[in-house]
Amino acid sequence: MLEKPLDGYRVVEFATVGGIPFCGLILAQLGAEVRQIRNPRMPELGIPVPPEADMGRWRRHIVELDLKTSEGCEAAVRLIDDADVLIEGFRPGVMEKLNLGPAACLARRPGLIYGRMTGWGQQGPWADRAGHDINFIAMSGALHAMGSSEGPPMVPLNLVGDLAGGALYLALAINAALLQRERSGLGGVIDAAMMDGATHMLSGIYGRLGAGIWRDRPAANVIDGGVPWYRCYRCADGGWMAAGAIEARFYRIFVEALGLSPDTLPDRDQRAHWPALEKIFTERFASRPRSHWESVFEPLDACVTPVLSLSEASRHPQQAARNRFENLQDGTPVPRWTWLAGQ
Repeated sequence: MLEKPLDGYRVVEFATVGGIPFCGLILAQLGAEVRQIRNPRMPELGIPVPPEADMGRWRRHIVELDLKTSEGCEAAVRLIDDADVLIEGFRPGVMEKLNLGPAACLARRPGLIYGRMTGWGQQGPWADRAGHDINFIAMSGALHAMGSSEGPPMVPLNLVGDLAGGALYLALAINAALLQRERSGLGGVIDAAMMDGATHMLSGIYGRLGAGIWRDRPAANVIDGGVPWYRCYRCADGGWMAAGAIEARFYRIFVEALGLSPDTLPDRDQRAHWPALEKIFTERFASRPRSHWESVFEPLDACVTPVLSLSEASRHPQQAARNRFENLQDGTPVPRWTWLAGQ
């Protein structure tokens, strides 16, 4: 079996919440040895999430250090001196005050990849402001584009800012920096801002907006639920089905599976007909429980699926076939990820 791509690399993670532990998890699953420096005093987070529940149970090496003491900082320096990568998610200036900033660390270890993750970035008028995922994606334009036309924006957990816009961009940049170091021998500093990542993921949407083919309001376009054939519908038992029948061939299968004839329905190419189509589809899905519609659409290539709960998703045959979950000793299902096909 091939070695994992980051086998032999050492990462020092300064423990925070959100994107940094997820980035550490990704690097660990790619083979890196991750040493997490954790404060012996549990910080006040506002939500009861113990470290072991926030992806901490994947850690192989946890070191408790009080960075407010000289002894703790000296111990951290010794770990950094032996590392390839450092990742931290404090506000700008915090690591510098501890004499653990990029300048001090790179002076000791020029090949170090120093990864920083913040909400707003290291510079700019908002750099020192507090914020959470919801704020970072709100300022990118992403949150505005999610939700219904009448209700509030839909909060997509912390997937768009913390994890996708922050952790994944930081992990990608770290791997690119390690490749560059193979040529130059030098490390460097990565500034991964969650607002930046969330904004960059909107490249295609901003492109459509600039071309005049994107309406700058929620639920007014195809992929934001603005059309009746790309949205979720409630069933008789309160469950939901997700319809994504964009292409004409899928749309025909979709409406026929609902017991309707596409030839007698209002023309979907006419925006004025969309409210009528929505009403028809809403009433049809509401007439039967989700289990009925699951059985109807299961054998069909219609881009229609049930909206599964977390527990249901972890038990789904497709997840099982790809071995995407493993159970911990207490029976808790935990997603697993591998970089190599077939693993």
